[in-house]
Parts: sequence; C-alpha cells; structure tokens
Amino acid sequence: MSCKKSIKLSRKQISILSKIMKMIENKEFPDNYPVFITQSSDAHIYSLRRKVIEHMGFILISKEWIKDLSQWIGKRNYLELMSGLGALSYGLRMQGVNIIATDNYSWKETTNVENSLLWNDNKMWTHVENLGALEAVKKYGRNVDIIIMSWPPYDDEIAVKVLRRMRDINPSCIMIYIGEGKGGCTANDEFFTVYQIVEDESFNEANVKFQSWPLIKDRPFLIK
Repeated sequence: MSCKKSIKLSRKQISILSKIMKMIENKEFPDNYPVFITQSSDAHIYSLRRKVIEHMGFILISKEWIKDLSQWIGKRNYLELMSGLGALSYGLRMQGVNIIATDNYSWKETTNVENSLLWNDNKMWTHVENLGALEAVKKYGRNVDIIIMSWPPYDDEIAVKVLRRMRDINPSCIMIYIGEGKGGCTANDEFFTVYQIVEDESFNEANVKFQSWPLIKDRPFLIK
C-alpha cells in the first residue's frame, strides 16, 4: 500500500493556479484542470479549492466535461436541486440544455459562519429559483426527464427523501447524483442502500473528463 506524497508546486504551476482562480472569479470555466491540481496536496491547491467553492461550488466544472455531459442530455428536460451559485446550470444552459435550477440555501442555517458567508447574490452565475429540494421535485418532477443532485449533506436524510419523492412523482425519471460513495462526505448511508444504478455506457463515456480534488472521491452516478 503506497501513500500519496505532497508534491510541491513550481512557480509555473502556481502561476497557472492564479490564472484559473481569476477565470472562475470572472465566471469562466477552464477547458480542464491540469493533472497536478487533482494530484497534489500542496497548500496552494487548498487555496484554489476554497476559491472554487466560494465562487463556483463544490465540484470541479470544466468546459470539456460540460460539453460531453450536455451532449448526453440532449433535448431532455432537466431539473437541478441544491444548485448553489448556479454554475453547473449556467454551463449546461450555455450548451443549450433545458434546465431549471433550484435551491433555498437552507444549509446556511446549520453550517459555520465562515461557510455561510461564502455564497451571496453577487456571485451567482445564473438565476436559481428559491425552492427546497423536495418542493422542487413536487413542482417540476412530473415534467422532467432527469434530476441532478450534487453534494447533498451526509448528516441529513434529504438525499434519500428526494430520491423517494422522485420515484413517487415520476417513476420514469432518472437522477444524476454527484458525490462520494457510501461513508463519504455526501449523502447519508441509507441513500446508498436505496438507490439503484442505471447501466448506461454512454453516460460513463460522457463523464470521463469529470475531475475531482485530491483526496476527494466524488463522481457522477446515474441512478433511479
């Protein structure tokens, strides 16, 4: 068993990080993220991750991944829950995806002060309707083909409640869950005993370019 060592970044790599930070602050996605970003635990990577969370959200969004995912979605109707700043919905809309973004930001009531101050109206990428996840599924669930839910809290039952409501309201609807597996930082354990994986090789191919932070094992799952 080998341990991943911290790789000290070069000046050139630190300069690349600065450029990516500036792009995200200006609401631009990089084409992709250099491999060193996803492999190094250098302190500069932590600073970038904090900046990305503050200005974009918890997942790494790149132009290449968004393009492939949007092609897989095609003309299907799409509902995003827990949209945060709306960066993912913005990216998909720019690719022509018909998507509704929703979030009521209730997590701010239970998080620490530092995190609760991260997101504000000045950092929004696109319009996000003020709706909780269950309310959004109730309002729009019958008329969409796909629901996406990214990084639901691990210490709450909301993920499994959303999945069950989706099944009740629209049994033919499928869900893209972006997060870690059982025992990780996202969704409670019950969620992983309830969900069913949808086998779709084209979906897997559409997410080959999805990237994760060092030590974070999130990825897109297609479930029902």
